[in-house]
Amino acid sequence: MIMPILSVKNFAVSKKFYTETLGFKQSVSMNDDNGNEVFGIFELGKAGFGLGIDPAGPTPGATVQFMVYVPDSTDLDQYYADVKARGGAADDLKTEYWGDRKFDIKDPDGYWITLCKTVKPMTQEEAAANNITMTPVNG
Repeated sequence: MIMPILSVKNFAVSKKFYTETLGFKQSVSMNDDNGNEVFGIFELGKAGFGLGIDPAGPTPGATVQFMVYVPDSTDLDQYYADVKARGGAADDLKTEYWGDRKFDIKDPDGYWITLCKTVKPMTQEEAAANNITMTPVNG
């Protein structure tokens, strides 16, 4: 398992975005010596990642994009409507040629988050027609 940890400028702002706007659940919280929350793990279905303050003051975002597959039981159209209703500035919801229905949203630190669900798995023939090679991974 690989769990990414995103460096953030303001933990409280990022926590609010992921929990209140996108509906992630926080499963772990860590405080510094002064009692300030500085790290957390957030989950949506089987997808999880950490958020943490980097004392060196990094420049987060920009070149990092995460693709999060929502749980199969999630109605993605309703989830998208809920995110928009909670103030999320999400791009348009659309179905891509490879079979994923998705939308993109930028978090407060500039990280692009793609929230998606496979609605029609791509066949080998469809992949070949789109110049995509699909090779099964063993392991």
